[in-house]
Amino acid sequence: MRHTASLNILVLVLFYFPAPGLPANTPGGAPAPAAIDACALLQRAEIVRVIGAPVGEPTRAEDGPASNGAYSSTCFWEIEVAKPTAPRADAPLGGKSFVILNAQQWPRGSNLAHTFLDSFREAARTGDIPGKTTARQVGDEALWWGDGLAVRRHDVSFGLSVFLPGSKTSHTGGLEEQLAPYILRRLDAR
Repeated sequence: MRHTASLNILVLVLFYFPAPGLPANTPGGAPAPAAIDACALLQRAEIVRVIGAPVGEPTRAEDGPASNGAYSSTCFWEIEVAKPTAPRADAPLGGKSFVILNAQQWPRGSNLAHTFLDSFREAARTGDIPGKTTARQVGDEALWWGDGLAVRRHDVSFGLSVFLPGSKTSHTGGLEEQLAPYILRRLDAR
């Protein structure tokens, strides 16, 4: 149940809430952020290599420019598991196993990518997500929020989560931390 609640909060943070303290328009009159494609930042073969299971084709959800000044893009990969769990209406994606990557390109030079991580710190402080966030050594700054990894690199932030319902292994962010370097290499090459 904790996994469901935390992933539902992730969806809210990623899609509905602007980062705290930001105006509705692009901050400081900065130019609009460049587009970013979350599906281009991580490849199926890389996911398979890390999680050890096949994944389906990526599904892209283009959120575009947001009121907080970022351009947002999301990509889902469904994990093909040998023994899928029974469908559940109260679970993310009906209880399917999946990888989700949400990437935000902030206006270049704005130094606003940290606000994505700040939103998780605030959600933990107010009890909207269970437990505390934990700093991780990924990118320029990163944190684990219990069900996913939030990372900042220059003017890009991203959230990455691997959801494996019914898994008997403890999920502490190791899979996300193994996937993050692929994303960071592509960001650095842009």
